[in-house]
Amino acid sequence: MPVTKKQKTRDFSSFFGMLFFIIIIVSVILSIGNFIRYTELLNKYQQMKKYVDTKVAEMKAENENLKSMLAPNSLVDKYIASANYLREFGYDFERILVSLNDDPTTGYFMVFVVGNENSWFTVKDKEKTYFSAELKPGLSTYRFFYFKEPRIKTNYDIIVPPEATITVGKAGKVYLLFYGVGLRFHPTKVVQLTENTYENFASKFSLYIPGR
Repeated sequence: MPVTKKQKTRDFSSFFGMLFFIIIIVSVILSIGNFIRYTELLNKYQQMKKYVDTKVAEMKAENENLKSMLAPNSLVDKYIASANYLREFGYDFERILVSLNDDPTTGYFMVFVVGNENSWFTVKDKEKTYFSAELKPGLSTYRFFYFKEPRIKTNYDIIVPPEATITVGKAGKVYLLFYGVGLRFHPTKVVQLTENTYENFASKFSLYIPGR
């Protein structure tokens, strides 16, 4: 009887010993697996961090480059200033040419709008619209040539046939200053447009046109 009890005790000890050993082996295996998994995650994290750091560095460099380009006295700032200067210079140069280019062999008229409101002004015939725009109060810079083109044509010079129709938006507020053929600088006739439409304006205003 004592021998049997001692045998059972030894068997239980062997069983628990084997179980403990198996648990240790499984734990080691799981630990190794977790370590491998952790190593993979760490590598992926390092790769992602490196990618993010690279992109952040690129964006920072682009931002600094953009700031340097848009800063005062930068290349873009100088380009904008130059473009504005050339545009304004071109505009002023056109106006200078308009003032200087006054050929007495041509006939033209200018438009003067009185009051404080803009007025629409149109010159057209059945086939074509030669000019149509809203003009501000005061003397317009446009010149409308009805006999011969100017020697130097600018963006402010409009060639119109004398048979064209003139239409204004505000009757009574628009005047035409005619610079007749053979005379310089001062208008030879000033006409107030009391109606909205004038057909064949050269005949309507009795303009002198050589050869007619």
